[in-house]
Amino acid sequence: MKNKILVAVLFGGIGMTNEPVIIKGTKEGITIVVEENSNFEDVKKVIYEKLQNSGNFFAGAKVFVKAKNGNLKEDEFNKLQEILTNFGMSLQEAQSPKTLIFPKPNRSRVLILKKTIRSGQKISYRGTVVILGDANPGSEIVATGDILVLGTLRGMAHAGAAGDTTAIVAAYRLRPTQLRIADVISRPPEDKEESPPFPEVARLKDNIIVIEPYNALK
Repeated sequence: MKNKILVAVLFGGIGMTNEPVIIKGTKEGITIVVEENSNFEDVKKVIYEKLQNSGNFFAGAKVFVKAKNGNLKEDEFNKLQEILTNFGMSLQEAQSPKTLIFPKPNRSRVLILKKTIRSGQKISYRGTVVILGDANPGSEIVATGDILVLGTLRGMAHAGAAGDTTAIVAAYRLRPTQLRIADVISRPPEDKEESPPFPEVARLKDNIIVIEPYNALK
């Protein structure tokens, strides 16, 4: 508790919303939250100034970065890593799921839905479907292309519905009741553990649906 209070004092308070970043102390280390629509140059400046004012107090600390709108790019991540390294801190990429960017759909037809797909609703589209929200249990998403859910996928998802075996299903939290890619069907095990804290991608490998961390496709 004392460490958290000291972090608040050194960094000017926890939860301040008038700055482009919020820096929090946790039991795992330091978490930097990048606010939505923040200018990255301002983000770098604020982080540098706050760390400079703290001296060497946080040397050796692990740092996790979360971008609220999920648009922290690779070069921006590298620049933050350089700043933190100069202060003896290490940036933990694996623990910052919102910094990962989904691949751009490679299909010519893309349907973007800025809403949550609720139970009983079915989305069917000849192309790629992008959901800016969640897909609740009891919902169905069928696409001839890819299915990308920028939220939690708990319903049924069928990508490559016209037989495209290269189609994928990706989500920040991949917990579907049923997955289909082309004509291959997969159901999650009943004893499936809690979803990992990073995006996952389902794709066909040797005619079997496999689920991998998003980084595995790079």
